[in-house]
Amino acid sequence: MLDVVHLGLGEDGHTASLVPGDPVLDADADVAATESYQGTRRLTLTLPCLARARHRVWLVTGGAKGDVLSRFLNGDPELPASRLVGLSGACFADAAAAAMLAGS
Repeated sequence: MLDVVHLGLGEDGHTASLVPGDPVLDADADVAATESYQGTRRLTLTLPCLARARHRVWLVTGGAKGDVLSRFLNGDPELPASRLVGLSGACFADAAAAAMLAGS
């Protein structure tokens, strides 16, 4: 089991190379190869592995991620990252990403 995993949030709601529509979202193994994403196949920790970590730390930066950050925090089921919402962890966002949350 991992103690802490550090994750980001992509503009499409992906995290840890777990992108919308990729069959690896349903993988049972701890590590899996993804389909091609932006021209590259990747190895990634899977959702079951990330869910077993004791804590998750999210870092979200950039104004283009304001909408997806709001959707993520509200548990939008269309976003791969949202499958980890509700588990122990913390989410840190810079001012640009958090502007939508503050109503700016």
